[in-house]
Amino acid sequence: MNMQRRKKLAIPVSLVVAGFLLLSVMHGLAEEDEGEGGGDEAVQVEDTPGTEAKTLTFTEEALAHLDVKTEPVRELHATRRGESVGLRLAIPHSAMTYDAEGHPWVYVKGSADSFLRKSVEIDFMDADYVYLAGGLEVGEEVVTVGVPEMQGAEFGVGEGE
Repeated sequence: MNMQRRKKLAIPVSLVVAGFLLLSVMHGLAEEDEGEGGGDEAVQVEDTPGTEAKTLTFTEEALAHLDVKTEPVRELHATRRGESVGLRLAIPHSAMTYDAEGHPWVYVKGSADSFLRKSVEIDFMDADYVYLAGGLEVGEEVVTVGVPEMQGAEFGVGEGE
């Protein structure tokens, strides 16, 4: 009977010990990461004169890690409900984000490592594109991959974790 009791306790005790070991390893890795960074932030968030949005400037390593992709704003012949509506500015759906009040925004590439959130006015959408009534110009580069990460960086999502 004493042997059965030991066997029943062996698994839970082993799990507790393994948990403590895993926690100590993870804690050590977190401290190691903090030490290597030297206090440098992966992204600098600064005010953008004349707007309520911020300019996000990323380190080269952060951009590589995020694998940010952009596409130019296009001017396309658009069709709405089967009727041609002429040329319209168009961006992929993946470029769109919305603020807490439901206003539509995109992140536009300012330089090789900086991005600015810009307000856009949506005219209509189809399965492939969002057609704009204003806010951008043909050729501006909008972020299509990495939008949630940029929004998180701008608004401080994940800080203190």
